[in-house]
Amino acid sequence: MKKRNDEELKSADNSSMAQNLEEVKELGKQMKKAKTGTELKEERNKTQDPLQ
Repeated sequence: MKKRNDEELKSADNSSMAQNLEEVKELGKQMKKAKTGTELKEERNKTQDPLQ
């Protein structure tokens, strides 16, 4: 597997993936705070997004 350098990562044009470890950590925190489908239904009478 080819190792990428910092310059390639800075210029990467990919809005759907985290670009560095800090972004990965932040996304993990957001996911921990996200409500489950059951919690949404019980608290707000909402349904979760359908499975892809």
